[in-house]
Amino acid sequence: MMKRQTSVHSSDNDKPSLRVRYLRQFGRDEEGGVIVLTILLLVVMLVMGGMAVDFMRFESRRVVLQNVSDRAVLAAAELDQRVDSKEVVLGYFRSENLEDAIVGEPVVNDKPGDRSVRVESQLDLNTLYLRLIGIDELSAPALSAAIEGTGNIEISMVLDISGSMGTTVTQENGTTGTRMSLLRTAATNFVTELLIPEYRDEISISLVTYSANVSAGEGIYRALNTTPDTILADDTLIDTSDVPALEEADPSFDLEALDPVTNPSRCIEFAPADFATTTFDTQRQYQQSARLDHSNTANQFTKPRCPEEDFQGIVPLTQDPGLLTATIAQLEPTLTTSIHLGMKWGVSLVDPSMRNLLAGVEGVDPAFAGTRPAEYTDNNAAIDTKKYVILMTDGQNVRGRRIKDEYYDDPYWRRAFTNHPYYHWSWYVNDHPQGESPSLNDVTEYPNSAAQQDTWLQQTCNAARDAGIVVFTISMGAPEAGARQMRQCAYTESYFFDAEDEAIEDVFSSIAKQITDLRLNL
Repeated sequence: MMKRQTSVHSSDNDKPSLRVRYLRQFGRDEEGGVIVLTILLLVVMLVMGGMAVDFMRFESRRVVLQNVSDRAVLAAAELDQRVDSKEVVLGYFRSENLEDAIVGEPVVNDKPGDRSVRVESQLDLNTLYLRLIGIDELSAPALSAAIEGTGNIEISMVLDISGSMGTTVTQENGTTGTRMSLLRTAATNFVTELLIPEYRDEISISLVTYSANVSAGEGIYRALNTTPDTILADDTLIDTSDVPALEEADPSFDLEALDPVTNPSRCIEFAPADFATTTFDTQRQYQQSARLDHSNTANQFTKPRCPEEDFQGIVPLTQDPGLLTATIAQLEPTLTTSIHLGMKWGVSLVDPSMRNLLAGVEGVDPAFAGTRPAEYTDNNAAIDTKKYVILMTDGQNVRGRRIKDEYYDDPYWRRAFTNHPYYHWSWYVNDHPQGESPSLNDVTEYPNSAAQQDTWLQQTCNAARDAGIVVFTISMGAPEAGARQMRQCAYTESYFFDAEDEAIEDVFSSIAKQITDLRLNL
């Protein structure tokens, strides 16, 4: 009796000990641990794989939406189609069951000869797997705009009028003539093709002609802060633009009685740093260039280094085809080639830094005065202003000769070389107070090499490219070195034209077409 009671009591006391042993054994048991890790990794893999699936679905729908959007605006901007442009856009979206994806309404700007269409859309896609990490929806946006016609366009035509433009050539299409005569025809056709009534107030063209230098023209030259251009008999330097004020202040003032000699040069000297930027510093004072040929024959300078005819000066910001074609018709070959100077002026005339200065220059079209050159990017404008430079040459940079700095302000020097169409070296010798007989090399120098001028050219081309200015370049039978500079200067390889393979007229026509063709514009 007592033994059974003792046995039963002993079994009850052992139960907690058994539980402890079982729990300890379970805690030490590693069987099945991989299953737990596998389950955790499976969840992660499922989410990652699902993300790829959702993103592929998203990108697929985004591409469909963008393609529909692009096709819709291109078709709607086409000038030849007569259906309402908004309906054209909606029709394309309906065909893909994406009409509800359009945000707001298509924006249409329709003017004679010009149409732009812009549409914004967004497609919301429900996720399958990303919702496991809290992302229930992805939004696929699309934005497209297209223009046919012109939009707002600024063009600088930079034309070579160096002496070699008088060379007679036969082009691939059989056209024969001097390079200058062929250029005149091509440039005239280009102007008349672009400046038509349908593009009124949209296209502005500035004409820059260059040889050894570039004449800014009377208007721009007077708007700039330049050094005095006139010497009086007492060696006083004044600016002829100040004469009206002098006459008003002193009614007895008589300029002619003071034996004035005026340097007619309307060219200015740039600093090396000027070529590394598209900006034109309108505040600083510019040195007036000397009036001197690059060489002399029989002790006589027959052509000024700075072109002096009115038609050789810059024609800024105009939409008058008559003015441009009349100017182009008078162009004749002159001296040597300074491509870098033509390019510097070309980019300056589409750079906003010139806007205020040009606003008061005579000859600038009233539609553009004070508004152009426009900013490079205007986020508030429906259509940005496109800026182009067309740079052509038949040669290569040639180092230029100029008066040494120590002689430039010598009144006797300036007197000798500014008061007659022909500049006899003997005039300087006879007028010099010491009766010296200096040689050409005594008073002139080559301030820089052709290689340096090439470097400045490419610096300006790079600055233009960085600013978003599209540069077309044309080699019209230029030597290898010149053609290479043109190729490097172009916006891209496809914007370089070799007019030996194509007629120059065809080249300009192709450029005009590229400027006005239908294009996507974002």
